[in-house]
Amino acid sequence: MDQKNRSSDMIRKILIANRGEIAIRVMRTAREMGISTVAVYSDADRDALFVRVADEAVCIGGTHASESYLVQDKIIAAAVQTGADAIHPGYGFLSENASFSQRCADEGIIFIGPSAAAITAMGSKIGAKELMKKAGVPVVPGYNGADQSPATLQKEADKIGYPILLKASAGGGGKGMRIVTKAAELAAAIEGASREAIKSFGDGSLLMEKYFPSAKHIEFQIFGDKHGHYTHFYDRECSLQRRYQKVIEESPSPSLTDDQRKQMGDAAVAAARSIQYNNAGTVEFILDKEGNFYFLEVNTRLQVEHPVTEETTGLDLVRLQIEVAQGLPLSISADTVQQVGHSIECRVCAEDPENSFFPATGEILYWHEPQLTGIRYDSGVVSGSRVDVFYDSLISKVISKGSTRSEAIQRMVYALDHMVVLGLTTNKDFLKELLLNPSFTDGSFDTKLIEREYAGYARKTTEKGRDSAVVAAMLYDWHQRKGQQVFAHSLNGWRNISYQPQTYLIESGSDKITISYKSVSTDRFEVYSNENVRDVALVSVSGHQLTCVIDGYRQSYYIAQSAGEIFVQSGAYGTFRFRAVPRFTEPGAALAQGGYAAPMPGEVVKVLVQPGDKVQAGKGLLVMSSMKMETTIEAHSDGEVEEVFVTDKQFVEADTVLLKMKE
Repeated sequence: MDQKNRSSDMIRKILIANRGEIAIRVMRTAREMGISTVAVYSDADRDALFVRVADEAVCIGGTHASESYLVQDKIIAAAVQTGADAIHPGYGFLSENASFSQRCADEGIIFIGPSAAAITAMGSKIGAKELMKKAGVPVVPGYNGADQSPATLQKEADKIGYPILLKASAGGGGKGMRIVTKAAELAAAIEGASREAIKSFGDGSLLMEKYFPSAKHIEFQIFGDKHGHYTHFYDRECSLQRRYQKVIEESPSPSLTDDQRKQMGDAAVAAARSIQYNNAGTVEFILDKEGNFYFLEVNTRLQVEHPVTEETTGLDLVRLQIEVAQGLPLSISADTVQQVGHSIECRVCAEDPENSFFPATGEILYWHEPQLTGIRYDSGVVSGSRVDVFYDSLISKVISKGSTRSEAIQRMVYALDHMVVLGLTTNKDFLKELLLNPSFTDGSFDTKLIEREYAGYARKTTEKGRDSAVVAAMLYDWHQRKGQQVFAHSLNGWRNISYQPQTYLIESGSDKITISYKSVSTDRFEVYSNENVRDVALVSVSGHQLTCVIDGYRQSYYIAQSAGEIFVQSGAYGTFRFRAVPRFTEPGAALAQGGYAAPMPGEVVKVLVQPGDKVQAGKGLLVMSSMKMETTIEAHSDGEVEEVFVTDKQFVEADTVLLKMKE
């Protein structure tokens, strides 16, 4: 089909220029509307779920986003090749790229999003703040000038007063953000923030704002059409954040009075009207402790957290996006759509909260989403999916709906308890702890809650819970070995001294755990641990699910193991990751004293030292990047660099030795 000579704006086939859960989310609505879908995928995503869900798929090569999802020529070529008459950009990548929106228009392809002019005006944080000033909306004190020289930025920072916040002008999601508490930190922060912004958005421009140590983050969902209709669909609370990225969102916000909600909603609609905005967008505000609100920025796209708005309004925002892109008028507004109940979204990410939220990678050995009343899942993975270092750590969103906020919280906690993710580390158990934090349940939390209360986080668990998980792992191992027998009579753990127990060795973090057990009868055991004797019965094993009775307490566990790693999940105790203890230590397995190992898989962005350098504790040794977030590896003590084993742009696995200090 000739893209430039379509006879109608009716969309028949959509290419989704994105990946993961948002690609699947768009496909779901498109399919309900009778619209065909096309996925584009990188080499790293060749076997991803969203590729299989799409009606058609085109490989655009590469592994990094800069080689694939950010290459406009490849996206347009795929649309032309498949005859797609529209492109939905999802969020991130090209979703707020004005040149891409214009490129689609030039090619005769419908861009399911705002116009290039609107993206230019509001997609830039700098431009958006200037527009808000003219409209009389309060804005955060700061600097957003075109002069990005270090000297000018230093001068403006001193004028604003510390602490300040550096932000990437071209995008959000926490990429390119840095808090600067004093002048001596500014130069390094500018360099790191600009580099990260270029990698994520292709633009290193920064703005500076006054930083509020304690505040709320509130946003409003806006919508406009091509017929001059503008509205908002209420507010969302997005104050629970780590590393400037949202973790839990909800609607409506528990922080707003009716008067504040009206004032902020009116300001959001005024922003949309001032530039004749069309399609979906979000106006973000900061709310200080005194109840004053300030404009932050506008996201000219659908938001990750859009499901909580859908659950409380009954709207399908993706359907509205498609209809508006086809030229249909908005027939609804905040005056005709009412919020009902309360909705919460938890972002399940492949990351380790006990290791500074560093990204986690690997294969998902088992994935299970329990179907529950009031629970929705927007997921991008299934059992067998792989999570790599190249993209964002978000793998699923769990959304709860209740008639009240308390009911929504309770349903979410239950869903997280019974949702199963085995094979890599996630933040699922951490999310549950946040939901039960008194500051969250009473609504008094702010954007610094995680930083303030969860620094050096260690998951809450009990010795009984861990010991029970170890017993379950032992039973699973016993059952697996039993199933591999080749003789009719049981030889599982056979020995000629029948009264001597068998031994099971396992590691939990730095702890080595030893338990002994002996069979009392078929599938019944006496288990000895910590000088205790436990009566254990194996009830059943079905796939990854094991049911057992320990001292009269019957429970089900989900268990998976691979390459010596053992993952055990219990609804009562959470998720545990163990490692089988090898009988013999592999040569060279021990890390040399003085060695610094990679805390995560990723790319070495920049090596900051060389052999012979003398460093002080806290000095940066090298910069790593994983899932689009940079981390500086710092010296934990004074010393001298003896060897450096990596170079710039090198990819390494977790625990790879990066450099060594002299003993």
